[in-house]
Amino acid sequence: MMLALKIIPFVLVKLKKTVPNSLSYVLTITFSILLLSACSGESDVENQATKQQSSKGELKSTSFDKSLYLFTESDIRFLQRFSLSQLGPPPDSISNKFANDEQAAMLGKKLFFDVGLSRDKKTSCATCHAPELYFTDGLKLSKAAGVTARSAPTVLGAAYSPWQFWDGRKDSLWSQALGPIEDANEMNTTRVEYVRLLLTKYAAEYQAVFKEKLSDEVVREKLSLLPASASPLGTEEEKILWHQISEPVQVWVNQTFSNAGKAMMAYQRRLELPRSRFDQFVDILSQAELSQAKLNQAELNQAELSQADQSGSLTALTEVLTPEEVTGLRLFVGKANCASCHNGPLLTNFEFHNIGAPDRPGLDVELGRYSGVKALVEDEFTCLSRWSDAPPDACEEMRFLKKSGPELVGALKTPTLRNIAMTAPYMQTGQFDNLRQVLIHYNQPTPPVYNREQHPSRPHFDILPLKLTEQEMQALESFLKTLTSPLPKKDHWWGLEPFNSES
Repeated sequence: MMLALKIIPFVLVKLKKTVPNSLSYVLTITFSILLLSACSGESDVENQATKQQSSKGELKSTSFDKSLYLFTESDIRFLQRFSLSQLGPPPDSISNKFANDEQAAMLGKKLFFDVGLSRDKKTSCATCHAPELYFTDGLKLSKAAGVTARSAPTVLGAAYSPWQFWDGRKDSLWSQALGPIEDANEMNTTRVEYVRLLLTKYAAEYQAVFKEKLSDEVVREKLSLLPASASPLGTEEEKILWHQISEPVQVWVNQTFSNAGKAMMAYQRRLELPRSRFDQFVDILSQAELSQAKLNQAELNQAELSQADQSGSLTALTEVLTPEEVTGLRLFVGKANCASCHNGPLLTNFEFHNIGAPDRPGLDVELGRYSGVKALVEDEFTCLSRWSDAPPDACEEMRFLKKSGPELVGALKTPTLRNIAMTAPYMQTGQFDNLRQVLIHYNQPTPPVYNREQHPSRPHFDILPLKLTEQEMQALESFLKTLTSPLPKKDHWWGLEPFNSES
């Protein structure tokens, strides 16, 4: 169509030079109508993404609607990058030699779900990362012993990320698991209390995994040297009590404490995502190899369309995603530019961006990665620490850590879009209640607030207005709902069955 509009003025000029004015006018109008009519059947990827569909689940019988499901070979190869079929095992953990140990994972699962390890005996990791909610809690701010500063992101896929938490203040899952244990708003306990409970309830499992050759008598003797509660991160009294513990016993406590984190990391690495409808769609595309190279859309006739339909491939595609959802998919990887950050099988680049999400009233301004890096440098359980299993020359992420720059201010880690429709509310403090509000923000974002009293520098802004139509917004929202995996009730690692510390 755009080509036709460009050609018409050119033709008009040529005709004026060669024929009388009146005849030129008639010929030009006739040629324009014919050319526009011929071009009206064209349907490139962007045109397809803006066409109207019938009601959800219904596919019109016209060739154009069915051609919406045809992708070029390069399109299919690109979409394959987003499929769980391309997701291999989590990367090796250089800081946790027990990361792939099944016994460690079994112990880690018990630690993850056991509320008895918290001070109030009511809180576990699963309190904020509930498997039935795709390991989130459905709250704007998480609630346990108190109220947290941010919402709880899912742990599904976290094993693939080099950074943990919204601000990336932890560099491994095992270190991340230790943070909430001593956080006053979460499990609200100390490492001394936790180690005592761990070695009282799970002594046999712990020693089997970590090969600690200590008799029960020696363990009891070590525990007897510990105060009831102590930690270098606790209250002033707990800090004083921690420093009264001899260094060898402190080392033993910290090693045991970090091992508990390594067991929970081994567990979380076992959490697999079932395939969503989107993954099924890409699988069918890949198998059928429906492409414009073989079924040229510009020349597609009814006979060819029927032949394709008879093969079952096109029909299978229409049964998995509706036309509106496919339109949303095309927008996701095209005009809406979602794939620039939400890419790969987990639909995240694990990087940090400031998208200008509004700060919630009553909360401090969001410093994001800026404050996360500061906490990371001071953290005692990083890849570079003595509790890490990494060799001295490893830990590139920490050794080459970017520690300053305006792009860090207010920047937060790109969340996965897997199961996004089931994990509302959205953003780090639940600023948006539903997907539509998220899309409205991206469609016409407001620059981040610059608070001179709290911000170290003007925040960097990472997004531009999408300028989508209402129909495109609806289609994009529909596509995002196809990223939901069914709950795997038979996968024991997910822990959807009632928890039993003895099992």
